[in-house]
Amino acid sequence: MDLLHSTWFWIVIIGAPLGTVLGTLARLSQKQPPIELPPGVAPGTYARREQAEQDDDVASR
Repeated sequence: MDLLHSTWFWIVIIGAPLGTVLGTLARLSQKQPPIELPPGVAPGTYARREQAEQDDDVASR
């Protein structure tokens, strides 16, 4: 009986993190809707203004 209890214990110990990881990955795989911005706010980029201008100049050549 002790072997059965210890076996189920380790199955739960190993299975719980695996279930958590699978659940997290399943949630992250769903496409999220775009964020609603307040009126008057334009969506931006993470690129700095100077870098974006240089990229535009290179692309226009």
